[in-house]
Amino acid sequence: MDTPPIPAAPKKGLGPLAWVGIGCGSLVVLGIIAFAVVALVFGPKAKQMIEDAQKNPTRMVASTMVSVSAGQMELIAEDDVNKRYTVRTKQSGRLNTVYLSRKKSAPEVIEGDFSAIPADDTTAEPPPPK
Repeated sequence: MDTPPIPAAPKKGLGPLAWVGIGCGSLVVLGIIAFAVVALVFGPKAKQMIEDAQKNPTRMVASTMVSVSAGQMELIAEDDVNKRYTVRTKQSGRLNTVYLSRKKSAPEVIEGDFSAIPADDTTAEPPPPK
């Protein structure tokens, strides 16, 4: 008497593709949550920076130069009326001036202080003759 073969027990649990799908889906959800948190925390600050950059792009360029330099540069001269700013490299003492170029209608960076700005390319009034 032969006994009939016992059928194999059905597999329990999820297959490997299901686990890969769950893992990928979890990463997507975590990414969305991280993006939302970053937007809530830094959104108002970013909005303020964008508004300031639109009002005075030369100041934003000078401020960015100072902040990105990790303490290697400092803002030493500011002229908000004429939109020109001088930044000094601490180690070498080299000066760079950011001004609003009339020709390009955009911020321009040149080496030197305010006196290095070309007379025909500045929005500022020329200095009185000596």
